[in-house]
Amino acid sequence: MPSVHERVLIFANPIAGRGKGKAIAQRLNNRLARDGFDVGTVFDRADRIADEDLPSGVRAAIAIGGDGTVRGVGWRLFKRYGERTPPLLVVPMGTANLLGRHLGTLWPERELPDHVAEAIRVRRTRRLDAASANGELFLLMAGVGLDARIVHELDRLRSGPIDLTSYALPAALALGFYTYPALTVSVDGKKLCRDLPAVAFVGNVKEYGTGFPILPYARPDDGLLDVCVLPCATRAEAIHQFMRAASGEHTVGEGSLYAKGKRVKIDSDESVPVQIDGEAAGHTPLTCELLPVRLPFIVPASEI
Repeated sequence: MPSVHERVLIFANPIAGRGKGKAIAQRLNNRLARDGFDVGTVFDRADRIADEDLPSGVRAAIAIGGDGTVRGVGWRLFKRYGERTPPLLVVPMGTANLLGRHLGTLWPERELPDHVAEAIRVRRTRRLDAASANGELFLLMAGVGLDARIVHELDRLRSGPIDLTSYALPAALALGFYTYPALTVSVDGKKLCRDLPAVAFVGNVKEYGTGFPILPYARPDDGLLDVCVLPCATRAEAIHQFMRAASGEHTVGEGSLYAKGKRVKIDSDESVPVQIDGEAAGHTPLTCELLPVRLPFIVPASEI
């Protein structure tokens, strides 16, 4: 049994899972406390939490919510603890849940407390590359162009929890009105393309939000960011590129560009939407830089 002095922090988006986030946080709190942990649960946004409210000696942290929630919690923990950031266990309750899928923590709700308790007890970890995007943490993927416009439209229209169907109207609006501005992309100071009408992706993992591998050669622990630029100047060309991406053929298409590096800059003469880990994140220019640390994440301990 753990010492009562071993702290576990639970960060929960209360509306995650269409309102289940708060209830699941309470179930995990009760189970971990029963197992002897000193548990603290937070329902506020991670960036609103003061340093003095984040104690030292934390064994592990838990993030309940979507990829955006995980990103916010990871960034806050890193800013508070630096190289001593406690390992983070992801309890996915978003729409895409890319990180949870990647780490293998998509557990059935009924079995969730058992799996979480065992994972916290064993604390088997995997360290993943972390990067900053315009001064914010990103762990998965940033996009510039049409896909980011869809995310921005969703952010403008949403009024509560979302699912995959929530993207239908934003996608229709984006496809109908997007103008495909030219992008200039540099990787480690070298121009990958200049003034090219395109969409661009930068990331650490292969999969995009819909599940297909937009960055097929990406590894989350290789110390590099992957960059993919897909030329498209019209709606028809954009649809063609995304269809090729869904079948894994986009990186060998005419004009497609793919590179790896530690620092990526994407700019345009026009203001182009940016998304980071599936959330609206302003407009170009976008600068992504690999951070000098890898953040620890808890992975499943065993089959229960």
